[in-house]
Amino acid sequence: MTEQAVTDKLREQIEQLVEVATGKVVTVADLRAADGDLDRAGVNSIGYINLMEALEQRFGAVIDPEADPQYLLSVDSIAAFVRTLA
Repeated sequence: MTEQAVTDKLREQIEQLVEVATGKVVTVADLRAADGDLDRAGVNSIGYINLMEALEQRFGAVIDPEADPQYLLSVDSIAAFVRTLA
């Protein structure tokens, strides 16, 4: 699998986690329309909490929103953070 294919697969997994974490209030289509930006896509505070829990369960990724808020800006920033754990 190429590096780009791995990145694309990770992005898709994160998009799906966002959709589930928000109770499908924010869909994959919403995320893509917002270029992966979580705020612009409409993720609310509960969605962020659910997403952080999902990221920890799925990838072992613990993101502290106060210490490292830059990792919760977009699908790409989350993917970059998750990749540092590998």
